[in-house]
Amino acid sequence: MKTHFTYILFLILFSANTFAQKLELYTNDGKETYLGCLSCDAKETNSIWNMYGTYGNQYNQKSIWNKYGIYGDQTSSQSPWNIHADNPPIVKKDGAFYGYFSMNKHFIGKRVEVELTKMLFEYYLDVKEDPSKWTKATEVIKAKEITKK
Repeated sequence: MKTHFTYILFLILFSANTFAQKLELYTNDGKETYLGCLSCDAKETNSIWNMYGTYGNQYNQKSIWNKYGIYGDQTSSQSPWNIHADNPPIVKKDGAFYGYFSMNKHFIGKRVEVELTKMLFEYYLDVKEDPSKWTKATEVIKAKEITKK
């Protein structure tokens, strides 16, 4: 199941980058603190998929992967993973408000419903366990794709 998800995640990330759809996360607390790039490649420093960067590191306070942090804790009102969150992160597309990044069903119609976010909502427990596993797998898949050309 995880292998299947990895392929799907790669395709979503690849297509998001192909169409230059830059989706970035910000806090929804009036300050709009930057939380990283949702659709950026894992090699980019501001990507949530870069485990060595600020926003992909599962121990950093500004990471949605930090299960003890305000933006990654399932009980935090500012976490996308809290199904009751009142202030989930906002998503900006190319700098403009695009919607909310939230599992809270009250935000349906207002939340970002692209394939990437739908997949994260469905598999976030697997991804959150160790985001670096998913980024390593996507790099292997990319290498295979390049050699096929």
